[in-house]
Amino acid sequence: MARMIWPLLAAMLLFTSPDRAAAQEYPSGPIRMLTGFAPGGTADIVARELGAELEKVWRQSVVVENRTGANGALATQQLARMAPDGHNLMTIVSGHITNPLVSPSAGYDAIKDFTPICLVASSPLLIFAHPSFPANNMKEALDLARAKPGTISFATPGVGSIQQLSMELVAYRSGTKFIHVPYRGGAPAVNDVVAGHVPISVNSVFQALPLIQSKALKPLAVTALKRSDVLPDVPTVAEAGVADYDASLLFGVIGPAGIPPAVVTKLNAEIVRIINTPQMREKFAKQGVLPIASTPAEFTAYMLAEQKKWAEVIKAANIKE
Repeated sequence: MARMIWPLLAAMLLFTSPDRAAAQEYPSGPIRMLTGFAPGGTADIVARELGAELEKVWRQSVVVENRTGANGALATQQLARMAPDGHNLMTIVSGHITNPLVSPSAGYDAIKDFTPICLVASSPLLIFAHPSFPANNMKEALDLARAKPGTISFATPGVGSIQQLSMELVAYRSGTKFIHVPYRGGAPAVNDVVAGHVPISVNSVFQALPLIQSKALKPLAVTALKRSDVLPDVPTVAEAGVADYDASLLFGVIGPAGIPPAVVTKLNAEIVRIINTPQMREKFAKQGVLPIASTPAEFTAYMLAEQKKWAEVIKAANIKE
């Protein structure tokens, strides 16, 4: 008789465990979705699209809060101090991983201080140039950089940005040298390339596309492993001879460290379902975003790999805030 009772008691304890109970009750109130960037940007759009769909399913409001500053670090610091109950989330981009590597004042550990929920999507960047730049593709640009080392400059939104790191990765993997010219934001950096003051810059494919189509800029290479559907004739950096090169911009959802595993599982399952709907994939495609929809474990592995890759580049290029 005792042998029958103990398994039954064990099953009852499992069913009524705090972790399982938390998942059954979740969400029990409004969800706050932080983003470290201004309204209208891709990270903000991803947050609002996911939030709108979660509201429909769970009938709880999802409030997107834009807390800008320090390449997203201010919002990240705020999230780390919030309750780990699944009601406080954040959409992140690649800067979440690279900020602490560039600046100790970022004030957080990108992996240990947070709970990974889902790697939502990625977006390729585009390396482009002023029409007068002698090279017409990345291979020619690398040949030029080797012939005249340290003479080609490139504009970015700032020190430690994914745009700078993407070019520094090119230099690191190809044995070349480019001169970084940091600006206060992406728009002034691109504007100075259009004006011919700086020969090269990097931005998202879709943000650069109108200027490419109007011939104000010319594309050199896509930073992802595969060519872009909207610019199929533009080769990747890897095709220019930089093996296994990938500097895509990531989009993910995280929470504070310590969210109950069952709540993480429930959140991940719903976000993955939303990402895989035809409607959401169409919306992402309009932003030049490629859906991924990972598990939490896959997201963690991806961040660890990115952390290792960018740490090497930052050290080699001596990038400091």
